[in-house]
Amino acid sequence: MLPIEHFSISTNTYFGINASLKVPDYLTELGFERPGVIIDETIATLPPFNLLLERWLEQGLRPLKVFHSRSKMEPDYDYLDEVTDNFRLIEPDILLGIGGGSVLDLAKGVGILLRNPGRGIEYRGMDKVTRPGVPVVLIPTTAGTGSEVTKTASFIDKASKTKLGINGKYVDCLVTFLDPSLVTSCPPSVTICSGLDALVHAIEAVTTKTANVISILFGFEAVRLLFEGLPVAIEQPVNSEARAHTLLGSHYAGIAMWNAQGGPASGISYPVGVHFGVPHGFAGGILLPHVVAFNLARGYTSVYARLYERLNDGHSGGGNDIAKATSFHDSLFELYRRLNAPRTLTRWNIGRDAVQALTDLTMAQRKESLDFNPVPFGKEDVIELLEAVTV
Repeated sequence: MLPIEHFSISTNTYFGINASLKVPDYLTELGFERPGVIIDETIATLPPFNLLLERWLEQGLRPLKVFHSRSKMEPDYDYLDEVTDNFRLIEPDILLGIGGGSVLDLAKGVGILLRNPGRGIEYRGMDKVTRPGVPVVLIPTTAGTGSEVTKTASFIDKASKTKLGINGKYVDCLVTFLDPSLVTSCPPSVTICSGLDALVHAIEAVTTKTANVISILFGFEAVRLLFEGLPVAIEQPVNSEARAHTLLGSHYAGIAMWNAQGGPASGISYPVGVHFGVPHGFAGGILLPHVVAFNLARGYTSVYARLYERLNDGHSGGGNDIAKATSFHDSLFELYRRLNAPRTLTRWNIGRDAVQALTDLTMAQRKESLDFNPVPFGKEDVIELLEAVTV
């Protein structure tokens, strides 16, 4: 008998070149008249986004406020409150978030607080939001987090030095516009970092113990799109097809992740990011190949073998699951080589002396992520994994 599975897909998405130019008509059709914009301060100065805002003005979209959000740090709950205060007096009837995952999360958080009383940290956890917020339109400018399709907005609690978001009911967006032309300005480091983030989401969503028909369906396709698109996006930054692959791959990975759970790479990446400032995509991405190697060495092969087949247009290529899973492992390392992706944490001055502290933090804060791994993964394995990426 087939097991009972629960899954959820909540997405209203426009995808394609210049999809973002549809925003003014969309808002007009729904009767929104008082838009506010939150845009990453770095991309706000780039020509594609200046042109986008100019085109919106020509189409009649006139924001009440355009807020340039900080880009050097992930948002914390204090910053969420600060940005919300910037919008309270103008009372927007809709918010537009333009940027990477941090900006998208910030826009969702601000939308919630504009119609729910109190401070942001009071809503930390699951299903703490009691009423819908100001509707939010999300326009990703990186291909990584999948925030536009998840019911979560992640923020750092500076007091406890933990990263735990506002999750669940009402923590989503009204619509998202996936426009590959807005991702072509992504520098290589951002493309790689966000791409690794999406890969972690996709691969762990299909291997976790809680994987289901939806996480597998979208996760497998996400892996294929990212493997195909990422190297070309690095080698040919303005290649619209490659950028479309990475953007859609990230979107699918977000759907997969939301319907399953993360694993060790995702879990360990949180304290690595919060305590050492490692960008989330790099933190998880550096760990991912070692998690794959760990699982493979302990006999977990079937899903990795199917992933290898997916990367080869469904052809098995001969050999048993062990051979195909090993080939997937090798393909993953080859992808990292082509991307020139970081393989250790030394860039962020994290040495062996930090391993024990990071292990203790992981066990205290993210043990659930370890438990979702398809084979047992305990404290000693965290130590071994961290030692493999530190010197």
